Amino acid sequence: MYTVKNSAEFLSAVTDLDERLKNLKLSSVEVDKNQNSVVYNFICDKAIDAELKEKILDVCEKNTARIFSSVAVNVSKIVSNGDLVNQAIYKFLKDNYPSVSIFLDPGDVSSVSEGNLVKYKLRLTKDGAEYVIKNGAIKSLNEFLSKHFCSEFVGSTEIKPENLSVNLLSEEVFAGELEKIEYRTIKIKEFTVIDDVSLGTNAVYIEDLTDGPHVVAGKITEISERETKNGKPFFIIYIDDTTGLVGGVYFSKKNTYDKIKKLQAGDAIIARGTLGEYNGRRSFTFDKINACVFPEDFVKVSKRKKTTPRNYKLIFPEKATSVKANTVFDYNAVLPEELTNKTYVVFDFETTGVDFMNNGITEIGAVKIEGGKITEQFTTLVKPDYPILPDNVAITGITPEMVANSPKIEEVLPDFLKFIEYSVIVAHNAAFDTSFLRRFAGENDYDVNNAVMDTLEMSRRLLPQLRHHDLQTIADYFNIAFHHHRALSDAYATAEAFIELMKLKYKNKP
Repeated sequence: MYTVKNSAEFLSAVTDLDERLKNLKLSSVEVDKNQNSVVYNFICDKAIDAELKEKILDVCEKNTARIFSSVAVNVSKIVSNGDLVNQAIYKFLKDNYPSVSIFLDPGDVSSVSEGNLVKYKLRLTKDGAEYVIKNGAIKSLNEFLSKHFCSEFVGSTEIKPENLSVNLLSEEVFAGELEKIEYRTIKIKEFTVIDDVSLGTNAVYIEDLTDGPHVVAGKITEISERETKNGKPFFIIYIDDTTGLVGGVYFSKKNTYDKIKKLQAGDAIIARGTLGEYNGRRSFTFDKINACVFPEDFVKVSKRKKTTPRNYKLIFPEKATSVKANTVFDYNAVLPEELTNKTYVVFDFETTGVDFMNNGITEIGAVKIEGGKITEQFTTLVKPDYPILPDNVAITGITPEMVANSPKIEEVLPDFLKFIEYSVIVAHNAAFDTSFLRRFAGENDYDVNNAVMDTLEMSRRLLPQLRHHDLQTIADYFNIAFHHHRALSDAYATAEAFIELMKLKYKNKP
């Protein structure tokens, strides 16, 4: 591995050559390992003549490792023109933060220059401004601008009035639409009037019932007659439509009593009524009932799944804080296209136990890999609906008190699914984590169709010489810092191991 001896001293040595270079910046270094050559690309706000360029080249040669036989310098004049800066800001947000830029127009970006300092302002919706502040987008934007312009940058936000078009498409409205219940329906084949001909032939799946009025249909599983304290007859009826079972009370009328009394288990009915709560239990109050023929060929239709939210709402991604560093002179930094051409999210769950059907999630940790580099992290504690036993506390360090005020999985799941959208998901022993993910996604009406990669299986295949393939062993093999059994630490270690395994996978390929 070869590096510039000291990047700060190196740049200072260059800028001290001439007053014209005080705002000069090193934008990139190109290394050609086959030719043993290095090209330093600088940007400057002043024109640089050939004589000064030679002096810059001399400093670069003195600070470059002797193994490189060729050193070259490029200096481009780039002035922080307001229009160019605004265009760069707008494009950066569109490319990297689409959830922020949904309601961002080019005119919502403004900037002013004060000497070498450029102050810019983003006019955003309230949600967009909160997102920018929480997830470090301003910092990322400043770093991007500093690499492309010879200035220092400071960003701020301004809340713009939400006009009608924004209100109609805002996250609140969009989330509300997602939460609407999709009522699937059963069409009965024929009916015999007992109460009301206007009941019709369409009924809602019992599985989809929510509190309120509905028409339901199904076969009677149980029917019994009772009397009120005043001697008035009524019936307790349970029906099953193969999607669910619902039961409740029907108060008969003089003209319907005989017909209802003739009904028995196995008969089918269609009924209008109201679902509510009675003495702490869900109960359906039957109002109108007709006899019917339930379709024998009825096949349950799958419920339409929710789509991934457009914006993060509760848990926002943050800029990655721990990355296995490679310098521009690291020969091992050449990454395979399979790694650089796709987006990966490496994730880990801490849970209350190993049985995914009878345990909950206590922590989510995930990192995103883009262009072969770890770029963002997503982390949150989760309050489970299951007890955290002492053995689990000993393993993870997560106590009931730590998660007492944390959001529940149904609250954070939409944001996590947004984070993994359009990515390949990666985990160590992926079957464990994906089983929890798919269970809770299914319970909240989401589908998880991401491709999955497993670093445990990759290690077994690519490192057959290892006796064990647990994450600690793999981390030790690749010299990766690892603090086990907290979700984010596990995710970082797994991500760095994944990158090394992908490099190893293609090492001997032509």
